[in-house]
Formats: sequence, C-alpha cells, structure tokens
Amino acid sequence: MTVDNEPVIRPAGLSDIEAMSRLYVEFHEFHVAGVPDRLRTLGEPQQKDWTRLHDALDKILKDEQAQIFVAGCSEGLIGLVEVYLRQDDVENPFIVAHRYGFVQSLMVGELYRRGGTGRRLLDAAEAWARDRGATEIRLDVWEFEAGPLNFYEKSGYRTLKRSLVRQF
Repeated sequence: MTVDNEPVIRPAGLSDIEAMSRLYVEFHEFHVAGVPDRLRTLGEPQQKDWTRLHDALDKILKDEQAQIFVAGCSEGLIGLVEVYLRQDDVENPFIVAHRYGFVQSLMVGELYRRGGTGRRLLDAAEAWARDRGATEIRLDVWEFEAGPLNFYEKSGYRTLKRSLVRQF
C-alpha cells in the first residue's frame, strides 16, 4: 500500500468501511476534546453498534456527488477525506452562485499527523472537485487551540464567513 513509506491515496471502497469507521471515531473524539460543550463522546468503541455509521458510509460511497479518499500504508488506513460537490442557489438574484467542492471531514490518525498525508488527501479532494467543474473548495472548521485551523490556513484557505456565538 505504500511506495518508499509514502501512504497511497486512493478512492475508498466498500471493503474500507470498517477501517474508516475507526478513523471517524478518532476524529469525533478529537473534536469532543476540543469543544466538549458542543459535542458528546461516543463512549467505548468496542461497546457500540456501528451499523448506522456503516450504513452512512455505504451511502456516501454510492453517491455520485460525493467521494471519500483514503490514505493507506502497511499499517492499514491512516487517514481519509470526505468531499461533496455542491452548487449555490443559481435562482437567487442576490448572490453570485458557485459550483464548489465541500470537505465534510478530513482526518489523519494521530500517530501519522504532520507528515504530509493531510495535505495529500486535501489535494485529492480538490482535484476531484475541480475535475467536476467546481471553481472553489469550502469547509467548516471548529476553532480550538489544538484544532486544524492552522493547517487549513497554511494550505491556502481563508475565512469567508464566521459563525459567532455569545453564551448567556
């Protein structure tokens, strides 16, 4: 699965669902640690029924407007990116509509971060969207100290719109 210790980036398949599920759980728990007032822990993974997650991944893999790319190495899957093709409301006369890629999730296992895998997964998502007529790529990111905002900014992303919160 690797060439010269470089993870191979490829489209995900149905046989990857179990390994992708483990990455999604790690991804979710990473965000729970960063924004515990917004997200709930999933608890012990071995005690859960992941049927719902598996069904959702199966549906994404069959959607022509979506793609999941995985990064694999000799240890197995170490990362993934989930991307969708979207279109702004072209009927709205008050906006300039764009066809764009939307990165729903990008994750690299903790032991494999800071080695370029995230950037390569993002490159694959961007190329996929561009090849389908997208003129830009968008994503939402939770902002917290250990979060991925710095990674995205270094990858050329900029803030387009912010969601502000004031707690009472």
